Amino acid sequence: MKYVLGIDIGGTKIAVCVANENGEILASGRFPSTKTYAEALAKIPALAQELLASKGMAMKDVSACGISAPGPLDVPNGMLLRSPNMSWGDQLPIQKDLTEALGVSAILENDANAGALAEWFFGCGKGKKDLIYLTMSTGVGGGVVAGGHLIQGCAGNAGELGHIVLDINGYPCNCGLRGCFEAYTGGRAIQQRMQAALKDHPEHAFFRLECVDGKVENLDFRALLEGVRAKIPLALEWWDEYCLRMAQGLAAIVTSFNPEIVVLGTTAYHAGSLLMDPLMKLLPRFLWKEFYNTVTIRTSALGLRIGELAGVSVAFNSLYEKGLWKPAEA
Repeated sequence: MKYVLGIDIGGTKIAVCVANENGEILASGRFPSTKTYAEALAKIPALAQELLASKGMAMKDVSACGISAPGPLDVPNGMLLRSPNMSWGDQLPIQKDLTEALGVSAILENDANAGALAEWFFGCGKGKKDLIYLTMSTGVGGGVVAGGHLIQGCAGNAGELGHIVLDINGYPCNCGLRGCFEAYTGGRAIQQRMQAALKDHPEHAFFRLECVDGKVENLDFRALLEGVRAKIPLALEWWDEYCLRMAQGLAAIVTSFNPEIVVLGTTAYHAGSLLMDPLMKLLPRFLWKEFYNTVTIRTSALGLRIGELAGVSVAFNSLYEKGLWKPAEA
């Protein structure tokens, strides 16, 4: 049995866990994201040692350490670049620093690719050779597995599927482009549009939703879902556009990669059939039947567990690529 460390770095928290090769989390802990990189470098190894000790283990029992982090990253050189959601700085050699601090080989990967690996090894992608994973959260990130290997690209930035441009005259995207897939389907973009459209209309039915409670700052993707369920006309109009653009973007991705399976993350996971039913009906407008008939489209099998398994899966992927570990078949 092989054991690994998984580290998940986010804008609000840093999580560390110990897992085995079956994807079972043996011990986990977290702490709020630190103000400085140096603080994180001190806290992560200390928490890792504490978690291992709680299970009667030591660092010598660990085969690898995987780090999942938001971009932008310099994956080939194992560096964190300046993130819009963190204040740590630029060109931070986290892969090298944690390898030295832990005494175990550490591997850095962006969080969308890490999510793809988690679904491939431990979720609904088990046994598949070709898989696409879309994060579908604040933004839209992607991870691509083709021919049984994670595709990283020459600079480690392959899979930025949220920034396929769907409409050159479309909504401005937070990335600086216009008409991106993310501009239509990302949680932050939807929240921004909802709040801008309704901030001067406190009498609107949206404000009477329990999850909104009369506050413009509560107008977000969850509120959109609840508005659709309550059959608020504006919510239904926005949802029709969301589903149409989801189908358009997803069809472009399926046409490009011809995967066996596409796994949709967070917001799709929460929307369930409310999204999946219209999505599957709309896809043939944009997709050849040869693609439609051979692809499986699913919401995440891991759900909220995917964050814990992200770093873990990066570690196991490094062992897999070296021929030191083989994922379980479906």
